[in-house]
Amino acid sequence: MSTAISKASTLTIDLDEDAGRTPEAVVDLDQPVAIGGKPDGDVIDEDTNPLDRLPEDAVRNSDGSVTLPLHYSVALRTKKDGAVKERVFAQLIFHRLNGADQRAIAAAGDEHQIAVSFARSTRNNQAIMNALYDKMDLSDIARAGRVINFFVSNGPKTGG
Repeated sequence: MSTAISKASTLTIDLDEDAGRTPEAVVDLDQPVAIGGKPDGDVIDEDTNPLDRLPEDAVRNSDGSVTLPLHYSVALRTKKDGAVKERVFAQLIFHRLNGADQRAIAAAGDEHQIAVSFARSTRNNQAIMNALYDKMDLSDIARAGRVINFFVSNGPKTGG
């Protein structure tokens, strides 16, 4: 059995050799380019998870809360003080969570933790949020989850 490698089976790759390549064939991670090789203003930030960013239509409020318009409004009939009324939820306002909120979320069963986190963050009654969550479109649920994730992964910066 021969261990010698014939010259025909040897492959050399010179990573510094650009001869014969078009600029579009070279990927420079320091200079991101759009599809088609044309530079543009869209920079792909590999340091952040896209799920850690707010949805594009979310609005950061001056008090630190975030208003998320729902793509699919949800109508609920609620009863308070003996009066029944129909409430339409076209948006949700999320607030940062604290330790007490985290304990309440952890105490909920696995199947209820998302609805509890939404209730705590939106400051809605848990019964209202349970009904609302059950009727929400899944794309709105995912977008709301991104708002919660944004709060968890983007806290205020302190120190030097």
